[in-house]
Amino acid sequence: MIRRGPLARLEVQFPQPGSAGVRASFPGGGTGRSAQADVLDMVLGMLAWGVHGTDEHAVRPTADRIRAVATAIAASPDGAVPAGTIEMPTRAHGPVAVSPGQWDDSSRAAPVTVELVHAAVGPVPVRKGSPPAPSLVIGGLVAAAWEARGAGPEGRLALALALEGLIAWYAEAHRLTPARDAVASARIHAADRLRAAGHPLPPALADAPA
Repeated sequence: MIRRGPLARLEVQFPQPGSAGVRASFPGGGTGRSAQADVLDMVLGMLAWGVHGTDEHAVRPTADRIRAVATAIAASPDGAVPAGTIEMPTRAHGPVAVSPGQWDDSSRAAPVTVELVHAAVGPVPVRKGSPPAPSLVIGGLVAAAWEARGAGPEGRLALALALEGLIAWYAEAHRLTPARDAVASARIHAADRLRAAGHPLPPALADAPA
């Protein structure tokens, strides 16, 4: 029987310029994999949906922003991404540095949301509503920085390599290919790179095909 409703949910809110809250929940009990695997899929899925909606001329600059965050995560000794690595545009103040913080239950700002839902091909990331592509990209970058904070060295390396894999996918594939294909390719890329370097696969990639 196919389970209905979301298996997992990732939300990123922006209560005010420069501040962001991130939370992950598992209303459907998750996919049966580790929570780290589900969150990784949703982080990658949020970014993939963002690239999907990005104008063709802006795909390369978007890839550069993802690469900058991946590099910062890989280089971080404790998971913290340096201030200013992620910026969000504002009308009043221009680009403003943003980093993940505490979730604000009092905020009325609608969060950027991606959910994992069950499909014939397995769990796939879907966006909730129709948020603009830049919001999905910034949300995905903030969510990646948030996930890096709680990950160990192997988990951070896996996350950085998965972000690298996402960039590699869009360097070869059209931006309008399904987000699930980009996520699957990014996971395989990260797992292959870790195996080639002799690293064990962390929980986020434990189910990656050999």
